[in-house]
Amino acid sequence: MVALLGYLSFVMGPIQLLKLYGVPYWLFVAWLDVVTYLHHHGHDDKLPWYRGQEWSYLRGGLTTLDRDYGWINNIHHDIGTHVIHHLFPQIPHYHLIEATEAAKPVLGKYYKEPKKSGPLPFHLLGVLLKSMKEDHYVSDSGDVVYYQRDPQLFGSESSK
Repeated sequence: MVALLGYLSFVMGPIQLLKLYGVPYWLFVAWLDVVTYLHHHGHDDKLPWYRGQEWSYLRGGLTTLDRDYGWINNIHHDIGTHVIHHLFPQIPHYHLIEATEAAKPVLGKYYKEPKKSGPLPFHLLGVLLKSMKEDHYVSDSGDVVYYQRDPQLFGSESSK
């Protein structure tokens, strides 16, 4: 790939290659970063992190979230079905929706139903911004920890 990109840079010029390959690649990687972040952060009920004796495969899988990405779900292999993916990673993407629906009654209160999206998931921008303002770190001690807010990062509310 490096050789191909080097060749294309020579043939097309580096600026054209950046516009046609670099920028779309960067946008796609940024999108995947946001999707991954939202599968692990930003629920109204804080999601725990388990360590040591408290951690198990099941507990780890249940501390993820499904999200509805509107029509993007269909072009991203049902990327919103994250919980079932963590619990049963061997299930192929084309069975994730069916498997999620079958697992919901078994998971009961441990499954957090995603908020429904319109065609585009604009509702997740607020979730992302809120989480980035509140979920800064987890404590270095404890076997069950939650994200906490660092008041020095955005300034203390009491100093305003």
